[in-house]
Amino acid sequence: MAKLGVIVSVFFPPVSVFMVSMLPLALLAVAIIFYLLTWIVYAQTAARPLTLSSFPWDPRRILKLNRILFLSTIPTNISLIPVALSLIKYRLWTMRGSQGLMRPVIIFIYGGAWSSGSKQIYTLLGAQLRAMGYVAVIPDYTTFPRGRSKEMEEDVQMAIRWTQEYCETYGGDPSQIYLMGHSAGAHLCSLTIIKDCVQQWVNTARHERQELVKESPVLAGLLQEYVSQVELPPEATKKLERQPLPRLRGLILCSGVYDISEHLEHEMVRGVEEVSAMSRVMGNSLLSFGMNSPAMILQEIARASSSPSLSLSSFPSKLSSHLTAKAKAGDTQQDSLQTSSHLSDFRSLLPEKVLVVHGEDDKTVPASSSVRLHKELQAFLSTPLDAVRLHVISNMMHQAPIVAIMPSFKTPSPFSQHLIQTYRDFIETPSHASAAI
Repeated sequence: MAKLGVIVSVFFPPVSVFMVSMLPLALLAVAIIFYLLTWIVYAQTAARPLTLSSFPWDPRRILKLNRILFLSTIPTNISLIPVALSLIKYRLWTMRGSQGLMRPVIIFIYGGAWSSGSKQIYTLLGAQLRAMGYVAVIPDYTTFPRGRSKEMEEDVQMAIRWTQEYCETYGGDPSQIYLMGHSAGAHLCSLTIIKDCVQQWVNTARHERQELVKESPVLAGLLQEYVSQVELPPEATKKLERQPLPRLRGLILCSGVYDISEHLEHEMVRGVEEVSAMSRVMGNSLLSFGMNSPAMILQEIARASSSPSLSLSSFPSKLSSHLTAKAKAGDTQQDSLQTSSHLSDFRSLLPEKVLVVHGEDDKTVPASSSVRLHKELQAFLSTPLDAVRLHVISNMMHQAPIVAIMPSFKTPSPFSQHLIQTYRDFIETPSHASAAI
């Protein structure tokens, strides 16, 4: 056909003229399609009410969003078709009840950019976890725009408490509860647990630690949030929200966002910050970003613990410097003893062990996010050596840590067996964290 086109063009000049004259129209049609696709995305997900003038016109932003659509979003959705077919088969023909005794329990919190998702999509993940010998709990939670981060955290808390109370009914061991999350779900898992640990940590030495955290805008904000909650009259708040969460056996965090400000910069580079719900869910301010960043909270706890003599002042004027400061070591023996005590107390509240998994080729959330969280966690769970495990897997993309282990009609993912073994080893290896505290 290509040769025929060349022959026709050479021996019939009018055809060549016609093709050349049509080229601008073809390019114009492509440009119009690109713009329409981008505007449709904006109309569905834009961060602000749209008028004609607020639609994106800059060709650079149009190209960025179309690149994501054609090179990432659409191919990813197409690749999930075999998984969807397996899900239909499983739900219609395979799903059956089962009974077991005292098995580890996995609570899975799905992702979806804090604005989408459903537990129904992850039925096959539950089936895989059950086949591995575990009890799977996959709850739904409030997503944007019906809720912000606070409501999402509350839903994760309720899922943990419900599981703690009722998992034995389904053959689960309440002393072996693991919280697992992917993407936005990994963020919510880590944020919910770490914020609960901060509240408990402050309460164990209330006066001393209230003074300690005032120097950090992030920690002071969390403390004020907690104080405001517990000072409400009983009829205005849920009883369960005032109680600390049970200590979990472990956290499994996959492809997560752990620093909101840092990830917003990545969204801006990709050109999706206007259609992403993240900044709206997290409060649209530098302070609220810090209060919703697990890595930042851990960094501030380590820094505050190592600086018990910090001069106290109003935090708004120091916000920027505190959000970028690195943890500092105590410079006296007394400070070292106090630091050790504070860190030990906080360590005793964290889950006994943490597994952090990320794909090296993840374009949606860079692997540096997990590397940063792993580094901050090591300040608290440095012993035993495998209490915090980091797996950055080559050639693996954003959804693979979960989708790869789900049954599918197509050839199993090359990461499937490695991931299953990684999760199994983490869950079934006895924890020695209690001996290290």
